[in-house]
Amino acid sequence: AIILAAGASARMGRPKALLHLRGETFLEAVLHGCAASGVNRCVVVVGPDVDNLLSTVDLGGVTVVRNPSPETGPIGSIRIALGELLNHPVEGVLVWHVDRPHVSVSTVTALIDRFHASDESIVLPEFDGHRGHPVIFGRAVFEEFLWVPDDEGARAVVRADPSRVAVVPVDDVAVTEDIDTPEAYEELLRRFDAGDASPPRSEDA
Repeated sequence: AIILAAGASARMGRPKALLHLRGETFLEAVLHGCAASGVNRCVVVVGPDVDNLLSTVDLGGVTVVRNPSPETGPIGSIRIALGELLNHPVEGVLVWHVDRPHVSVSTVTALIDRFHASDESIVLPEFDGHRGHPVIFGRAVFEEFLWVPDDEGARAVVRADPSRVAVVPVDDVAVTEDIDTPEAYEELLRRFDAGDASPPRSEDA
């Protein structure tokens, strides 16, 4: 898994990776989700606030890499993480944004199972007709991340060839959400406290 946690969190006003949900930080929740789904290696991409992150979250056993230019967006972080993996026998990577800590383990497991069972190089979830994240990218498309425009990012890889994309319907609204503003975070907490984890949707993948 590549866990993207290098963003400046400008809209949130504080590091999203260190926000809390159900007694753990967003980053811890994603790491635990990866472990529970059978992911055997995690690369966490961090930004300038790396010292604060490392002093708060136990990242033992996790590869941590720093994105010195987080303004390039998620695509820059993905490129850096892939650089750590290209010389390893990796079939595919699960790209998981840290601001979606509430994606269920069953969703991630369904994506991984579909990846192993199909010939498609890209596997993504869909909720209620809306595509979302996290997304699995097979090794066959890794090189494409090196040349896609920064402003298009991973979407350019997804949209380049629809025939190589597998869409997995899931009953998990979290795949369509970004928790990137104080309002979205408060709504997430309110809904979890009420037993209804259904915050607003983000833009589709």
